[in-house]
Amino acid sequence: MSDNAIQVLEVMKRYGAATAVDHVSFNVAQGEFVSLLGPSGCGKTTTLRMIAGFIAPTGGALRVHDRDVTHLPPNKRDLGFVFQNYALWPHMTVAENVGFGLKLRKKSRAFIRDKIAESLSVTGLSGYEDRLPRQLSGGQQQRVALARALALEPQVLLMDEPLSNLDRALRVTMRRELKELQARMKMTTLYVTHDQEEALSLSNRVVIMNKGRVEQIAAPYELYENPATSFVADFVGVTNFLEGVASGVDGRAIGVKLSSGQVLRAIAKETVTSGTEVRALIRPERVTLMTASIEGENVLTGRVILSEYFGAVLRYSVRLDSGDVLRSEVHNFDGFIEDGAKVWIRVLPEHLRVIPQETAVLT
Repeated sequence: MSDNAIQVLEVMKRYGAATAVDHVSFNVAQGEFVSLLGPSGCGKTTTLRMIAGFIAPTGGALRVHDRDVTHLPPNKRDLGFVFQNYALWPHMTVAENVGFGLKLRKKSRAFIRDKIAESLSVTGLSGYEDRLPRQLSGGQQQRVALARALALEPQVLLMDEPLSNLDRALRVTMRRELKELQARMKMTTLYVTHDQEEALSLSNRVVIMNKGRVEQIAAPYELYENPATSFVADFVGVTNFLEGVASGVDGRAIGVKLSSGQVLRAIAKETVTSGTEVRALIRPERVTLMTASIEGENVLTGRVILSEYFGAVLRYSVRLDSGDVLRSEVHNFDGFIEDGAKVWIRVLPEHLRVIPQETAVLT
């Protein structure tokens, strides 16, 4: 028996001539928290619903704990599901909502009572048993939906953007609570979101989807520091792009010749041949601005065209002498630079990642 709780194998979904999910494959290990992340319409929710059994795949296979569930109905898959809109029965109390699935399974009254109490305790809702959904806050309703799913003791928990209807402050609070709960209960969780911050903070691994296909699967740190494509780099966080041509290639060490003729030393994501058109990327927090002249390798010069104050950080836009614009993000205690000021930037080779243009097309 494998360690994978979920296996998605070359799964497809077509609606007529349109392909919503195109040969998607990934695994979720037992106890792992994996997020499906991507823009609206990328196929992440369709993929989740195929795993749950709400949508039939056009092709491929789905396995849960080594059991083929591709053609099984939802109630035979032993999966818990938390919906985006919570899907609570408005005329039922909290206790009745949580125990509804157990009642359908014809469990004894004593078992249902104990399981309701346990699930509400785990989700911090003890004492709310007799309240109706309309008497609860959005965060409390989200907890009821989670408690209902946990009461069924599913092998795997599937969650479809469960925090998207909450305001930002509550979303952050619920995110922490969900992370703590998942770690404590070691629930295998597959989580759909379009919020990159959510995916990075919650997940062991993230599956990035775009136009029905998988762009990259990696741990949050790897996605951010070593994106495989420009789409991933642009979607996960904020990044700067510089167009150029590879020159002086030595393994993964590479020179990037910019349109201005200047050559920057960088690190390639993969082996690149000299003369290849490339896109070099660097994160704003790696762009340090200096108002005193500096010389040496990888030094860029330009002028600040926009400064933005965000409390803990300052964000600058700098128009380089080449005409390119770089964004920089620095801590506010580093001092304030006025708009129009000339600045020098030293870009460390290890902070500059290079992707060949054929994999760097933004879609």
